[in-house]
Amino acid sequence: MEFVFLSAHKVLGIVKKAGEPDLVLFEGPDPKMTVWITSDMDTHWRVLDRHVALASMMLRGMVGQPLPGEFQENLEQQIETVRRRRSESLGPDGIVIIEIRGNLEVALNESSREIDDYILCFDAFDKRELRTKLQSPVSSVLAALRIGGSGEYGFEHIGDGSYAITNHGKIVHSFSAEFGAPRLYVASPLKDGQAARVKRDIGLILGSGDLARVVRLHAQSLDRATDNFRAFVSAWSALEILIGKIFPMYQKKLASEMENISAAPGLTAYLQRIADVMSDKHNLADKFAVISMYLDDEQNVAEIERFRELKRIRDLLSHGEEVPDGSLPTKEVQRLFEKYFRNHVRSNA
Repeated sequence: MEFVFLSAHKVLGIVKKAGEPDLVLFEGPDPKMTVWITSDMDTHWRVLDRHVALASMMLRGMVGQPLPGEFQENLEQQIETVRRRRSESLGPDGIVIIEIRGNLEVALNESSREIDDYILCFDAFDKRELRTKLQSPVSSVLAALRIGGSGEYGFEHIGDGSYAITNHGKIVHSFSAEFGAPRLYVASPLKDGQAARVKRDIGLILGSGDLARVVRLHAQSLDRATDNFRAFVSAWSALEILIGKIFPMYQKKLASEMENISAAPGLTAYLQRIADVMSDKHNLADKFAVISMYLDDEQNVAEIERFRELKRIRDLLSHGEEVPDGSLPTKEVQRLFEKYFRNHVRSNA
């Protein structure tokens, strides 16, 4: 059967007024995915809202056999209640909706129950496994939105859910949701140029291969429901892994450029000897310094020194030193990751 997975996040920093048409940020075939910025979550969440309402009614014994005469009326009332409660927490922020479709095995047994155009069932497919599998493209979208939009956007996870569609068009329901606490921020509309850049960056990040893990860690640090300590740890881990993964590429590039300075055999032999001796001895700051030669547009020496200071703070934490959560420079680490990841994937597109 075909599955539909939806993930919704408030974008803290993008305004989307009620009644404005949806902005399609991305459409792609692998995975089959569509991304919107919207102010109208009800339209996209129609199926999942119905499932929440049905689950509530089942718990209260309101979905009997046969169905009570007032069933449809009660269902509509429950859906309206679900939407009203959600709308109270949304505000004027833009909402990014990520829809991913694909195929999976769905097991419908004799306990499944058909009502109108949908089926109620239990454990027809592993929703948790599906959600885990799809976190990588979801994280890629969030990271691309922040990087391509050039805004210090934060994200609050509104909810996600999945359902299947039978060959006859009947919907098999599944849903889960989470909500985070509001924080203060400055918001503005997403401009056309930013939207175009986000669209390109989603494609680049989805195609970044083995960098998917670092993108996922970075996206975790952006979730406003995460406390600053965990956000800092996730952000630093993303930055450290990124540096480790891309350093060999720029190390080779540097060695090649140095060899081009002179064709003397002695220089080539010397550089090879340096490479052999230092193959496993470069520390993180050394690697960052090499990478910055190619990915720092401003060639700012002070940034290398600031990186060393950020690493010192990270080392204090890893050694069990007391560092107040509120003083952890999470935003600085996030900015560094975004800058170097963005410049890397764009320059190697």
